[in-house]
Amino acid sequence: MLELRGPVAAVVLAAGASTRMGTPKQLLELDGRSFVRAVIELARAAECAPVVVVRGAVALPPEALRGVVARENPNWHKGQLSSLQVGLAALADAGVQPSGVLVLTVDRPHVRPATARLLVRAHERFPKAILQPEHEGRRGHPILYPAAVIPALRALPDSNSPRQLLALPAVARMRRGVAVDDPAVLDNIDTPEDLARLRARDPPER
Repeated sequence: MLELRGPVAAVVLAAGASTRMGTPKQLLELDGRSFVRAVIELARAAECAPVVVVRGAVALPPEALRGVVARENPNWHKGQLSSLQVGLAALADAGVQPSGVLVLTVDRPHVRPATARLLVRAHERFPKAILQPEHEGRRGHPILYPAAVIPALRALPDSNSPRQLLALPAVARMRRGVAVDDPAVLDNIDTPEDLARLRARDPPER
């Protein structure tokens, strides 16, 4: 049985094949940490517990998964929703019932810890809202889903996208932006050019 130590759990999506990068993004390093480890530490900085990491196309080394719950997605090729559903199922199977779930993708290892903390604090004020960081009027990732929408996410066909749920009028009304001074929330690291640009920046905040 997993131990729920906080009101918000986290699911890290790390199952993709990184075809555009040409090498596993999960294992790329930024400032001495693998991408997957950086995202795990981002969730921990926001005091999310437990943290579930969903892997698939790439084997992740044990040292990258210290202190987390690791789950395999055999259907990783179907897309991110299938991995999210594996992570949500891991929480449910263990009897964990958080008030919200912060969903993080491995292609944004440079999101600031302050951003994740702001989302969790906003969840305390707006526990029924779907919260997205908003930078210069545009919303990005990670996304914090309240408990109320978790059943709907789990019920979607796994070949779909969470965007299809977010586009429903009743769900769209639940969405709320959280202003952040963090351009990384809009910045996927998908290609070698993206990686070179990222590494040319100042070291990420910890």
